[in-house]
Amino acid sequence: MIVRHRTAPSAFDLGFDRAFDQLATSFFDNRRPTGPVVDGSWSGSEYVLTVDLPGISASAVQVEVTGTTLTLAVDTDELTWKRSLRLGGRLDPDKVSAHHVDGRLTVRVGSYDEPEARTIEIATSAPELGTADADAIEATSSDSPEPNDES
Repeated sequence: MIVRHRTAPSAFDLGFDRAFDQLATSFFDNRRPTGPVVDGSWSGSEYVLTVDLPGISASAVQVEVTGTTLTLAVDTDELTWKRSLRLGGRLDPDKVSAHHVDGRLTVRVGSYDEPEARTIEIATSAPELGTADADAIEATSSDSPEPNDES
């Protein structure tokens, strides 16, 4: 009977395995994202998106809001890139601002204003009917004469 004792893998073995996995993935995985990376995080009551665009002028960048969709786009001779994000939950599409400084696009999306709490008075009597409501009720009343089928 042969007994083998396995030792813990060395740093070289782990590095080689990692390099092989990356090489194999690069051959078979063609779903890698292309273009700039969009980073998003909350800053107080705003959601802040940042995109690093080195060497790209502000005139080549577009930020557009359509309904609840925020679209970021770049169109230059070297790069055509577009990313759309759905604004939902607390994010207000009417509160979007964008700044492009030193190759970094920063888009801030504000949240909806929280409505102030208010007390609703509870009525204890039936609402009064206006004349139009009373006329409508009278017109549909069963006391009105039925049309005669005898002709």
